[in-house]
Amino acid sequence: MSRTTALVPILLAASSIAHAQNYEVSWWTVDGGGTTSAPGGTYALGGTTGQPDAGGPFAGGTYVLDGGFWAIAAGGVVVTQANLGITKTNGVSVVSPGQAVTYTIAASNAGPSAVTGAMVSDPPPAALTGVNWTCFATAGSSCPASGSGLIAASVNLLVNGVATFTMTATVSPTATGTIVNTATIAAPGGVIDPNTANNLATDTDTVLATTRIELTHGTRLRASLAAVAAIPDVDVYRIRQQPFSSYEVVVDETSGDIGNGLGPLLERVGPDGSTVLQASVPTGAGPARSLRFVNATSSPVDGERVRVRSTSCSSSCGVDDLYRLRAWETTASVPRFNNAGTQVTVLLFQNTTNGVVTGTLYAWATTGALAGQQPFTLLPHALLVLNTGTLAPGAGGSLTITHDAPFGGLAGKAVALEAATGFSFDSPLVWRPR
Repeated sequence: MSRTTALVPILLAASSIAHAQNYEVSWWTVDGGGTTSAPGGTYALGGTTGQPDAGGPFAGGTYVLDGGFWAIAAGGVVVTQANLGITKTNGVSVVSPGQAVTYTIAASNAGPSAVTGAMVSDPPPAALTGVNWTCFATAGSSCPASGSGLIAASVNLLVNGVATFTMTATVSPTATGTIVNTATIAAPGGVIDPNTANNLATDTDTVLATTRIELTHGTRLRASLAAVAAIPDVDVYRIRQQPFSSYEVVVDETSGDIGNGLGPLLERVGPDGSTVLQASVPTGAGPARSLRFVNATSSPVDGERVRVRSTSCSSSCGVDDLYRLRAWETTASVPRFNNAGTQVTVLLFQNTTNGVVTGTLYAWATTGALAGQQPFTLLPHALLVLNTGTLAPGAGGSLTITHDAPFGGLAGKAVALEAATGFSFDSPLVWRPR
């Protein structure tokens, strides 16, 4: 501490006599010493308050210190503070492949100043597909209305303002392990956020391993739709579809609550695990369902899945809610036809079911090359008679039939005729053994 004495001559005038007197005015300076900078902390500040060491501002916790009366002249600036924060949740901790999920992400500003251009970021993990989002802000604040995929949005927030993002997505059918989804908020340049610990929020979900097995011809199994942690069970099965082949999957013998109401849902879904490509049809008066489909391309189809779930018990399904699943390749075949020389082969096959059947007949040369094809439609119990000489003239080989009938729903044979000798040779229509 130092003391300085000043003598100031002051002339006072009175009504009758003027006297010149000396007066003493004392003033003081206080030098606190210490540092001229301060680390951020809850309430930690360091610096000097005396005029000779003026400087700043020094930020710590929710306070800013400017040292001295002439801090700005000494290099300090006036700063803006905004305590930004973010939260994120989808309300669940366990998800299933193919399940739809909704995340709520709330970006907020606790002040003390409003902020313009804070950046909210949320890159969705690869296990989430079909990501879309919308945003709604409280009065006076603003954010982009909507978008898809990555959230990288600039928001303007008043003090106590909130921008709420709603993100919807579907869990990938191939998802395993855990899904970790993180959102962040960052202050723009020139703004100090005194507490960055709340600038990141993460939601973590465990993925149920519900993709059970790969379905092949003759698959026969029983499974339950028991919920896990109040999350409805969704059973997903892989199936490889060979070129120019047809298939049927049947779910029946349901027990417990699965068979009540709408019964089980049996669906063929796309590679994203959510797009329904085909719904099943009832088989009989009970809850049994049948799903029949055809790969009419020359390449295998590996990405599609067969999905089983219940609309009756859903999250309340228990271990007593069981079903039986069976799968077959329904492609029928005739091992021989011959239209070479003086022979000709006539194909005869009947629709033995009570429903309309559509399909395609394929003629394969002995080399394995496709020699011809013809679509057909058969009314219930109708018979098709086809001269294969018009389908594959002068060729011989084998025949296959793809269709939407149940397994075993067609019956027939091919008859090779030799007109000159009256010779005939029958080749029955066959199915792969169950």
